[in-house]
Amino acid sequence: MNNYFKYASRVLILKSFLLINFLGLLLLNSQSSSAQSISNEGTEFFAVFPTHVPSRANGQNGQARLAAYSIFITSKQASSGVVTVGNFSQRFTILSNTVSEIVIDRSQAYIDESESNLVLANRAIHVLVDPGKPKVVVYGHIFAGARSAASLILPIEAMGQQYFSMNYDNTFNQDDGANFISVIATEPNTTVLLKRNGTVINTIQLKNVGDVYQYLSKDDPTGTEIVADPVTSACKRFAVFSGSTNSIIGALNCPGNSSDPLYQQNYPVESWGTTYGFVPFSSESASGEQTRTRGSIFRVLAKDDGTIVKVNGTTVATLNSGEFYPNSYQAVPSTTAGIISSNKPVAVAQYAISQACAGSDGVSDPDMVILNPIEYNIKQITVYSSDKENIDEQYLNILIKTSAASSFRINGSPSPDPFKRISSAPEYSYLQLNLNDFGTRDFTLSAQDGFNAIAYGFGDHESYGYSAGTSLASGQTLYAVRKDTREELLNACTKEDFDFKLVLPAQASKLTWSFDPSEPDLVDVNPVSTMVIRNNKTYYEYFYPRTRVFEIAGTRNIKVLAKYLSSNICYQEEQLIEFIFEVYDPPTASYTFSGTCALDSVLFTDTSNPYRPDKPVITWLWDFGDGTTSTLKNPKHKFLTSGDFTVKLAVDNGTGCFSDVSEQTLSIRPLPLASFILSEVSCTSNAIIFSDASTTSTGSISQWLWDFGDGTTSAEQHPNHTFPKTGSYMVKLQVVNSFGCKSNVFSQKVTVFAPILEAGPDKTILRGGQTTLSIMADGNNLKYKWSPSAGLDRDDVKNPVASPDTETLYTVTITSEEGCVLTDNLRVKIVDEVTIPNTFTPNGDGVNDFWVIKYLESFPSATINIFTRYGVPVFTSRGYFEPWDGSWQGDILSSGTYYYVITTPNKPKPYSGFVTILR
Repeated sequence: MNNYFKYASRVLILKSFLLINFLGLLLLNSQSSSAQSISNEGTEFFAVFPTHVPSRANGQNGQARLAAYSIFITSKQASSGVVTVGNFSQRFTILSNTVSEIVIDRSQAYIDESESNLVLANRAIHVLVDPGKPKVVVYGHIFAGARSAASLILPIEAMGQQYFSMNYDNTFNQDDGANFISVIATEPNTTVLLKRNGTVINTIQLKNVGDVYQYLSKDDPTGTEIVADPVTSACKRFAVFSGSTNSIIGALNCPGNSSDPLYQQNYPVESWGTTYGFVPFSSESASGEQTRTRGSIFRVLAKDDGTIVKVNGTTVATLNSGEFYPNSYQAVPSTTAGIISSNKPVAVAQYAISQACAGSDGVSDPDMVILNPIEYNIKQITVYSSDKENIDEQYLNILIKTSAASSFRINGSPSPDPFKRISSAPEYSYLQLNLNDFGTRDFTLSAQDGFNAIAYGFGDHESYGYSAGTSLASGQTLYAVRKDTREELLNACTKEDFDFKLVLPAQASKLTWSFDPSEPDLVDVNPVSTMVIRNNKTYYEYFYPRTRVFEIAGTRNIKVLAKYLSSNICYQEEQLIEFIFEVYDPPTASYTFSGTCALDSVLFTDTSNPYRPDKPVITWLWDFGDGTTSTLKNPKHKFLTSGDFTVKLAVDNGTGCFSDVSEQTLSIRPLPLASFILSEVSCTSNAIIFSDASTTSTGSISQWLWDFGDGTTSAEQHPNHTFPKTGSYMVKLQVVNSFGCKSNVFSQKVTVFAPILEAGPDKTILRGGQTTLSIMADGNNLKYKWSPSAGLDRDDVKNPVASPDTETLYTVTITSEEGCVLTDNLRVKIVDEVTIPNTFTPNGDGVNDFWVIKYLESFPSATINIFTRYGVPVFTSRGYFEPWDGSWQGDILSSGTYYYVITTPNKPKPYSGFVTILR
């Protein structure tokens, strides 16, 4: 099958089930592709080690401790290369998602203050990836005792011809700091102009690649324009770093007394934007305590005159080129996340505050991070979080659309902390993530939609911060363009036909394309261009005259030799442009599932193969075949009806290379129907036979789950159950068939009414005494009848009082509401005398512990009095319902003989005598 039609068929399948639900998502993934050109990954980088004011903290013998400089290199794939500066050279080799640190030779790279305003040959730190090896990400970090600053290092593809410097005021710096602007040549014979308010203040001529110029000023040079000389170097790219040798940043009438260098690589104006998310540095320490409560400072810098700046929708300033807001050295810090917007491109920097002024006695110190606009977000990046030097708190700030926050992953797992919505712009959410508990310094961040991120850290009077990764604009860019959707990718996919679009800053009269050294170059004379405007700059788009398809994944070195139409554009007749272009295999979608029952949650588990560990699947598009969809990785889904459903899955690993659709037909089985019938209810027994009457249209019933409503259950099919007493019970049954499908619960009310009667044991009373006839009876609205009635206070109550003159056999008859009749009887016996023990042993052994006088309780009016041998009362009672235990008012009486007097109504003369306590 032709590759185009093969891909087209896959797209048609995708469209057939994703069109309505995921068209917005697909467009979202590809929107503004003309502005998203390259990422901060690359194969060649330049950095600088600028002047810094050393700190005496941790120095030897009171001497100032000089800062060191390290390059940190990470990559999503194993790669290698070399780092050089001056006579220093060191190779690096890194595994995927790991970090390699290269400690730079200070003597070869450091720029002393005395070397300012001079061109320094071969002083740039040069990072070069070996030919054919994957791209890497580079960070630079300056550190020493109480000194720390770091920056994301940009690849040469991200560099441009026009910059504006970002710095800070040094008025109150106690350590005599200054601001710097460093310019690095990435091409030979590059002339750069420094301008203030449109006036050239310095002309810098950099002869060789790697030459560095450092401009140093006691004033705040923020807004200084650094631009290629239009006469000699209009199209030449160079790198710019800015910051300070040492800065104090106070806040809210706190001047500050601790300082740190500021260090950031500047973005060319092509990579500026009009919408930024501002998220203050974390106000929680690594242990969760409140700190840095005064917030963070931001600065907005304009490129063009008439730039209107808004904060959370409110206009705060109108700026001209090179002006910034706020322009006070002690700007009011912000403690809440918000949105900064403008009508024209701006740059935004965020500043941390000196430790003494940060609030709540937490660790902090001055730092500067140049933020990335929302327009230039990224969907996947590997970040390194440094702990140099003495940095003991590390964080990430993430800004993402609220709709995509749930898809954010860090090292493949959801964030342990929740995202929060920005109150002024609820369509965006942010996260201040504490990294201290992760046990690693390497973090792979990904989401289904683009996000912005900064990494930062704090120690005792130390800090650093840098962009964690971004997409950037480039004046010269190559896109792979899909044939049908015209989606633009910065990479290509295997076995798929692509058009290729080249973006140039000037019109070309001839383009020579080289995709593969083994095939002849393609020469396009007088190529057709389309003019586009970006950030008020004009660019020209060209298409490669043929369609390309790549059969094998890998890195491609695509070269284009551009001959420009007019020498007045770039002042060079020809320019060789090289693009490192990745070709990826699409992932393979697959999944498993558990459960095939209607109205039950079927769990779908993604088992897709991304092919590369550095490109994990980040997008899942599910169609369950019943009109519903999902974008979760492992969704749970309920099918409301039974039947056959074709479930489809397509996945993307962040490269834009969607998999083929994986589909399986699930036979969703109907649920069994639970039901039962019961035997007739009788007057003789509360035992009922329950007969299962459940049915299933597939398989057979294999499990029965009975609940009788009286706290008991059964797993039998036809249980025989006796209820403990009369009443109504809600009996429930749920069944499971042989396919594991569980029915809904079938409930039926069961009323049992067989009465229960137990007259109990016979009773004995003293002649002339009485007893209450207490029986156990249960039933609905019972009626009672006693016979004979002689000697009873009533014969129609449950518990009458009996006082017969002679021994009597009593019969009780109960009749329930349902007409059920039961009878039982008991005998009341008569004795003439009490038997009074003359001794007992209350020692707690359970034998003879009480003075028990049988049948005395038949006389409720009997009186019992007990005295010591000396006539002191130790026990008195009216009625003898509880036998004496040998104590008096809680005190245990000693062993001995005690005198008693007992009076009863049937005897004119009291009972008297002695009782002995033996212990």
